[in-house]
Amino acid sequence: MGKIVGLGGGDCFNEAQNIYEYIIRLSGKKNPKVIILPTAHSDEPDCCIEEAAFFKTKDCETSYLRITKCSKEETKTAIDGADIIYLSGGNLEILMNALKESGADIALKDAFERGAVLCGSSSGMMCWFEEGYDDCGPEGSFMWIKCLGFLPYTACPHFEGVSWSSFENAVKGRALSGMALENDCALVYIDGDYSVMSGSEGGRAYVFDKDKGHKKEVFGGAPKLDDDEI
Repeated sequence: MGKIVGLGGGDCFNEAQNIYEYIIRLSGKKNPKVIILPTAHSDEPDCCIEEAAFFKTKDCETSYLRITKCSKEETKTAIDGADIIYLSGGNLEILMNALKESGADIALKDAFERGAVLCGSSSGMMCWFEEGYDDCGPEGSFMWIKCLGFLPYTACPHFEGVSWSSFENAVKGRALSGMALENDCALVYIDGDYSVMSGSEGGRAYVFDKDKGHKKEVFGGAPKLDDDEI
């Protein structure tokens, strides 16, 4: 049980705006409390200025949580009190190491189980999966990073990019099924149900089912703007 919205990428004020608006609506709160973790970007909040500004324009109570600068107690308290928890893009290896060292991984699991909206873009999307495919190796090489495991796939963002499309061949050697998202596309998980949501430029999702030899299947979603769908 839980709520996750993971974006392959996209601008919150432009092509992916409807997805960010949906994240707010999914919280079920008029003025939800949003915390933004810039952890994957070495806890530098400059990487999330647009996201923070967007949430504030929607009357969300918005703040940053820099877990490498906080005690474990402060981290847990902040996550426990949030309605929406957004993780930035950046370096997935840095992100996962920091989540584990700070105890944020446990606090996020608790938030997932109580129904807070967990979300993020790029590394902030991959972290919710069993495994991520990120270019954080030597000289920008791709490597597999073990993640939180809330969703049972290996994941890849920015799949429209030439270098990121290498995931299609790389995933064939994995024991997990794969999930790749283009910019302007999000995977939506709500209490066991999966769907795909596209932004204004029609981003797509790709599933590589291990039981079908990791053959590529393409999915495109429509914006979810109906209160009845929440």
